[in-house]
Amino acid sequence: MKPPDLKFPHVETPFDQWHAEKLPVGIDLLCFKQSQTALDLVLPVFEKEGFILTFLDYTGELEIATRDRDPFFTASPGTGLLTDAADPLILKSSGPVTVSAVMISMPGHWISRFMKGNDNFAKIAEAVRTRGKAVTAVLGRKELPLLSSLIDTKRAANTDGTGQQNLTLHLIEYFLCHCHKNFFKDELSKVIKNDEDINLVREAESYILEGYCSDTFTVDTILKKTYTSYHKLNFLFKSIHGMTISEYIRNKRIERSKEMIADHAKSISQIAYEIGYSSISNYILAFKKIYRITPGKYKKQMERIA
Repeated sequence: MKPPDLKFPHVETPFDQWHAEKLPVGIDLLCFKQSQTALDLVLPVFEKEGFILTFLDYTGELEIATRDRDPFFTASPGTGLLTDAADPLILKSSGPVTVSAVMISMPGHWISRFMKGNDNFAKIAEAVRTRGKAVTAVLGRKELPLLSSLIDTKRAANTDGTGQQNLTLHLIEYFLCHCHKNFFKDELSKVIKNDEDINLVREAESYILEGYCSDTFTVDTILKKTYTSYHKLNFLFKSIHGMTISEYIRNKRIERSKEMIADHAKSISQIAYEIGYSSISNYILAFKKIYRITPGKYKKQMERIA
């Protein structure tokens, strides 16, 4: 298998270290490692049909998108992402980063043979296709060394590849078991490592729903109530919702204002004040950023429909 033609800014050779294998069971495997001062990378597609399971480990800052125009999000090192083969992942960093990746291509014919009758896989696969986003699970401490083993070990010419295959199948099994547990238990837990973090997110969201319309409600309010750090809570919100906790609060306010505008009961300035904005201009900018229209124009549209 030829190395994929990947684009790295300011880099003539695409990989510091890479190798690709076709394993005996019918899975294609690509492992690579790259260190850069900046990164702009579209991961390759192996097959037209099927799925790609990508495990990422990194140091530095890394943003991920599942499609060309989708928003970028962050995921913790050791995250596995199952995507449709037609939707390769996009990795980006504006600063120094070292990325290691194991990409496992599960072609359609392999899925038909080995996943036939697996209802859990069928549900997960359907979710990937219908939502157009990755389904994720995070590797535990015992499984993380498997990534290093696959990345650092290229199959010798005189071996049959069963060692790499066993490691690869173990990663697939781990992903499906933990993805199943998280995915069907609660969508919030897709990229969360443990129940304690899941409960923390639920608690924070509950406080937001109770008080987000108050003009005195801030992120600090939540931090004091949950006894946690901004860094941790912000990371969890970006991992789950693809936005910071401040953006999450802003979106809740703007969503509520949109409902209030549709009721035709109050003026734009009244609505802005009631959802926590002391400045009407800040409210208009926030509304336009999300819905690409000013609240005044949206109000006129609603009045014409009514």
